[in-house]
Amino acid sequence: MKISIIIPVYNAAKTIRRAIASIDTKQNYEIICINDGSVDDSKFVLEQLQKEYKNIIIINQENQGAAASRNVGIANMSGDVFMFLDADDEFLPSRIDFMADYYQSNENVDIVIGQIARENNGDWQTIYSHESIKKLDTVNMAQCPEMMQSIGPGAKMFSAKFADLRFDEDVVFCEEHTFIIQAYKKARDIQLLPDIVYGYNEQVGSITDQLANQFESYMRDAEKVRARVMDTLLLREARIYYSYRMDELIVSYLIQAYLVEHKIVTQQMLDNVISYINEMQKTDYAGEALFRIIKVIEQGSVKWNKTLYYQWRNALLSVGIGRPNYYRFKVEVLPKRAKFRSKMKLKQVLKR
Repeated sequence: MKISIIIPVYNAAKTIRRAIASIDTKQNYEIICINDGSVDDSKFVLEQLQKEYKNIIIINQENQGAAASRNVGIANMSGDVFMFLDADDEFLPSRIDFMADYYQSNENVDIVIGQIARENNGDWQTIYSHESIKKLDTVNMAQCPEMMQSIGPGAKMFSAKFADLRFDEDVVFCEEHTFIIQAYKKARDIQLLPDIVYGYNEQVGSITDQLANQFESYMRDAEKVRARVMDTLLLREARIYYSYRMDELIVSYLIQAYLVEHKIVTQQMLDNVISYINEMQKTDYAGEALFRIIKVIEQGSVKWNKTLYYQWRNALLSVGIGRPNYYRFKVEVLPKRAKFRSKMKLKQVLKR
């Protein structure tokens, strides 16, 4: 069996060697590195690595983003299965072959999903919300919508039958969701593993800080992605679960990340959130997810005025959610300020 390992590379001169060195397998394999217009020494480092690892393929392109880079990798692969590795992450020792053994032992298995973890004081710490899929089991989407917890490209081995799928290139936020959900839907069997196979590494600087200034465009991307995924999910249970995954565990944290940096409520911020809430009404959604968004907005922002509050109140009333009048809101709701974790890195809820 041949494994294609696809690595988008953008300004990763300091980490790409570690990533490639972590590719530990006895299988026949190729490493496809897409240098996505890096302006640091990534190209030079890749060329040096190519002299050490004869199975590295380097594709240089102008900067187009991670989605386009992964799509180029898929289009140029020749493996029986393929995997993704980010240039700042790593595989754990022998875990690629561990996954390959399960893939090869059952001809109906089209995807193998292992556990992803982040480094914490020298130990690998798994994702808390993945407990429901932290097990040895063979499932499909209908049986286990919880597999959508693992919605990033890492820690997965895909059959080459999914090489016709593509990542969304017209968005930069949650661009992997459509690809992953379509693969989950098409798969006959999906092998879940309780073992950590993939580690992601936090870089200097919080993703929260980087995203705060791109809030509006990311909210628009989230709306697009959400609509696309919901259109593909036929089962109501799956749509409700995706709402929990997307609306509560991603979008509410995006809003939270923005409010950590920009606490004052504004017309533009409310317009973006109201637009997203209206998009939620077009499909099934988890009520808890909607109420977390409401809590983040009301208890994470400051300096409400009567005009903005009534815009917010009327938007919620239009979807069947009652809110108090402005004066009760100031007395009863605003004092209950939530203590959101300001150090929460959005990477922890996106990259998994």
